[in-house]
Amino acid sequence: MNERVSNNLVETLLNYDLATGEMTPGLAESWSVDETSGILSVTIRQGVKCHNGEDFNAEDVEYMFGPARYNSEDAPGYGNAVQYLGGIREVKATGSHTVDIIPKEPDPLIALRFASWMGQVPCADAYKAAGSWESWGQSVVGTGPYKLVAFKAGEHQKFERFDGYWGEKAPLKSFTLRVVPEMAARVAGLFTGEFDIITEIGPDQFDTINGNDGTEIAGGPINNIRIIPYDTRHPALKDPRVRQAMNMAIDRQLIVDSLYGGRTVVPNGMQMKRFGNMYIGGHAGAKYDPDGARRLLKEAGYNGEEISYRYLQDYYTNEVSTAQVLASMWKDVGLNVKLELMENWSQIEDATADEGRGVINWSSTAVYPDPIGQVLRMFGPNGFFQRNDFWKNDKFNELGDVLMTTDHAARRDALAQMLEIYEKDPPATYLHVLPMFYGKQSTISWTPSGTAFMDLRAGSISID
Repeated sequence: MNERVSNNLVETLLNYDLATGEMTPGLAESWSVDETSGILSVTIRQGVKCHNGEDFNAEDVEYMFGPARYNSEDAPGYGNAVQYLGGIREVKATGSHTVDIIPKEPDPLIALRFASWMGQVPCADAYKAAGSWESWGQSVVGTGPYKLVAFKAGEHQKFERFDGYWGEKAPLKSFTLRVVPEMAARVAGLFTGEFDIITEIGPDQFDTINGNDGTEIAGGPINNIRIIPYDTRHPALKDPRVRQAMNMAIDRQLIVDSLYGGRTVVPNGMQMKRFGNMYIGGHAGAKYDPDGARRLLKEAGYNGEEISYRYLQDYYTNEVSTAQVLASMWKDVGLNVKLELMENWSQIEDATADEGRGVINWSSTAVYPDPIGQVLRMFGPNGFFQRNDFWKNDKFNELGDVLMTTDHAARRDALAQMLEIYEKDPPATYLHVLPMFYGKQSTISWTPSGTAFMDLRAGSISID
């Protein structure tokens, strides 16, 4: 289920409040973590109904996190789940409404994993009845305040209020998410009242939307960093000095100021301040140094080999403009980067070329307020890039094992070293904290969540 929708439809066992850092009950009314074994024991609340009328209980939790869906290498959801839940040995129902979640090793984030993305629990009977992974993806049944009633891939998804919801009822009778790729069409639809909220607004549209009677801008930076991954199978990218040079050629603050009006920030390495006492403030992040980039390219023997850069038509805010700016900055230091606008993610990720994918667009969400949820999840051995042969560093992986322990001092030291490896043997570069701006009708009272999730539940949205 798309993160944009997530908990409106399918809920988590626990809830994590991004603003306060507190964990609160969700589908589980209580929970505890055994200090020795690290086992997370939860008690499912009574009276929860699935959208198809079935009772939700411990069997749903056991099955949906079991080998049929996630927890085996041949499961259809394994590729997505392993970077989030790969440390889980077993999820076992111990009663009709009690469950033990058993990690392979004690995990400092085990409760957070089941309060976050990929920790949502759909209803098992509907999953079994769907017949295939593809069919289920278009007819997901959950326990949330809204239910899915229509789905057409690439066009729209419609949701209606679920009157059997166990908690506070949804404030909207229905909502529909529509795919409208062109910015001008989205803005025009907002002005005519065809759309109530539109997404991925660039700062160049702020004055237009705020200046129109009845519409306004909402949103800002979210818990995500825009990154540019490198496929080190590409001949020109095998040498880390070339990748370092690409990083040094980028004036990140100029991108923030010119494309985002200074409304976001450049991160200090592949980390976020929301990591709290795991944030390494003394880390020296990437610096803009075009002369140093030229020197490294000369040392590496780079001779103008073409490097492909795959991107989409503004899946991310200002994606096209960012690609053009980066290509210009790289050209300035002597890099030959070819821009290739792709139609979909399958083309972005296509690995059929023997010489690798070159450079692609991506982003890295801090799924948990901890580096495990970002730098390790994304670039560790279970992450997308190592599993898809973009990059590998054995020392980075060894340090990742330490990061997964409960020794705080050892974890901080390991992270500091991992951030240094990220700079010296770059799997990617980071640009800025990703902002997510919306245009909305002024009659709608709604504050974005600070994540990619559009929270339309009770207490989050109201209409005058």
